[in-house]
Amino acid sequence: MNPIKIGIVDDHRLFREGLIFVIEQNQDLKVILEAEQGQDLLDQLASTPKLPDIILMDIRMPVMDGLECTQLIKKQYPSIKIITVTTYDQVDYILYLLKLGVNGYLRKIVSGKEICHAIRATWEQEYYFDSFVTQIMLDGLKRKRNFVAKPKIDGQVNITPREQEVLELILKEYTTQEIADRLFVSIHTVETHRKKLFNKFGVKNVVGLVVRALQMRQFSVA
Repeated sequence: MNPIKIGIVDDHRLFREGLIFVIEQNQDLKVILEAEQGQDLLDQLASTPKLPDIILMDIRMPVMDGLECTQLIKKQYPSIKIITVTTYDQVDYILYLLKLGVNGYLRKIVSGKEICHAIRATWEQEYYFDSFVTQIMLDGLKRKRNFVAKPKIDGQVNITPREQEVLELILKEYTTQEIADRLFVSIHTVETHRKKLFNKFGVKNVVGLVVRALQMRQFSVA
């Protein structure tokens, strides 16, 4: 199996070097690119024959920050997954980056072991968010919009009324058993609806479902 190719973008050289050291202790991970700010990254991507699979991106950087760079990469290189790695833990940053399409969000207080775990999880399942960020995502959904309106999804995707009910309860953090009790159906029926929602939204887990809901409802973070 080929190693997961990684790019690192951070204006602090010591942090980059430390991250590279931690990552390259793992045979299945390989850093192929490092940059000190967004424009530097874009210049390297334009000239390299081998793109990274995942980029670890800081937010605050000179010349071009991580917000602008993330937006450009998602447009120009949609196959690249982005994990934000930052000291910022404010709700507005997290929700805005989710809207831009980041695949993960890590605070710099996490261990090297968790960073490596996040890289693998993002590669395998598209997304990785720790419990802190996941709670912010759920709170953002509850605060910004009630669950009466049908989610704005692609025109080729249709959600049945029952699937919409299940989706709303998932986003409200109901367990499978609680959803079954609330809707007077079996656990098996709830799991079937959950799998159908995953397929229709193109995600692999509940975290991905929450992210898609945030993105498709186009929440404001003002």
